[in-house]
Amino acid sequence: MPFLGLLLMVAAGAAVWWWRLKMVKEAGSEIIDSVERMRGAYKRRQFRKAAEAAPLTSIQNPAIAAVVFCLVLANEKPMHRDMAKEVVRERMRDIIAVKDMDEVLIFADWTAKSVINLDDPVRRFRDLWLTNLDDAERRQLIDIGQQVAEVGGEPTPQQTDALQKLKRALLN
Repeated sequence: MPFLGLLLMVAAGAAVWWWRLKMVKEAGSEIIDSVERMRGAYKRRQFRKAAEAAPLTSIQNPAIAAVVFCLVLANEKPMHRDMAKEVVRERMRDIIAVKDMDEVLIFADWTAKSVINLDDPVRRFRDLWLTNLDDAERRQLIDIGQQVAEVGGEPTPQQTDALQKLKRALLN
């Protein structure tokens, strides 16, 4: 009889330890799942940032970059976007061929809609503008941006900040 009791105690002990190890395994699986979800979220965020910046990085023409920047500024006042587009069309008339203007505006409008932060175009296009524009053209770009920001009233604080960053980037 003592042998049967000992056998029963060993079986009960093995069952308890089996259950405890099963719980540890489940807890470990949950931790690994959590880490994988966080890792996946991080990778998706990195991909989203890269995808958002992709249209901007494909632009190699300083005139198209200027149009994109102006339309990004115009997006801050959605009610006056059409008037701002006309200002851009008028001011860029001597820089971009008339036959190409509609295509440039459509592409720039599409690209500008993907920009979330007004500072992104300044950061991305700064080197392009510095290497391809002379001082007078840089000042002209700043003037066009200022004129676009003034469409529909005073510039918004975001527009003013973006224009200040553009001036610091191009004139310093």
